[in-house]
Amino acid sequence: MFVGVMRLGIVTLALGGVVLSRPVLGQEGSPRVDAAELTPVKILRAMERVYAGCRSYRDAGEARTALVTDGGRAGSDRPFTTAFVRPGRLRFQFTDPGLGDRSSSYIVWSDGTDVRSWWDAKPGVRRPGSLQAALTPAAGISGGSSVRVPGLLMPETLGEGPLLIAPERIEDGTDRSVACFRIKGKSRKTPYTLSIGTRVLTVKDESVTVWIDRATFLLRKVQETRTFDTYTSESSTTYTPEVDVEISPAQLAFGAPETSPAP
Repeated sequence: MFVGVMRLGIVTLALGGVVLSRPVLGQEGSPRVDAAELTPVKILRAMERVYAGCRSYRDAGEARTALVTDGGRAGSDRPFTTAFVRPGRLRFQFTDPGLGDRSSSYIVWSDGTDVRSWWDAKPGVRRPGSLQAALTPAAGISGGSSVRVPGLLMPETLGEGPLLIAPERIEDGTDRSVACFRIKGKSRKTPYTLSIGTRVLTVKDESVTVWIDRATFLLRKVQETRTFDTYTSESSTTYTPEVDVEISPAQLAFGAPETSPAP
């Protein structure tokens, strides 16, 4: 299931039984971990703890995807936003620019067990049976942004799942002037099948690199390269994240046209 792949959690047994307690917070609220202990698993676990323990979260980002074939390269940029207040108030929206004036937005909103979604391409307010059922259909077309951070924020609701198989810490980098840890691996053993919209594709090989803020352990960027039968996809999803900030009612409002339910 795609949401399990993109969920930014680490399965302890799958990664050698390493357990990291929640990072100790310094005076400024940033996790402090002994540099000598910064294995890839412990960095990922520290990030997981920050998201699972925050009282609120918001971001604005962009998923950039390019398809590379023998005939050239074509791509698209899809902006998205997330707002969250614990225990279960969430609003996620991404926009597909399409061609010309054919842009469309996908919105997912929840307040506890009340879950709603909207997609301009198929207008109508939907009431999925669960938050997972609302977020998962957008995973492929949103570059994984619909399930990645929500899965970190609500692991009990959206389920556990590994981010990387055999994660490897590579040279640190800088993303938009922020110093980051970089960890590379695969989301799962290849080959595997991937659903994007109505299509089911076979991923023959892949590489995933995550960029994590060294000071806050918040996710800044995810880079993915996937090899399919006839082309390669390259994606870069960037985040501007904030935790434990004031989230206004407007940021959590459903904000979709209140029409009749979708057929």
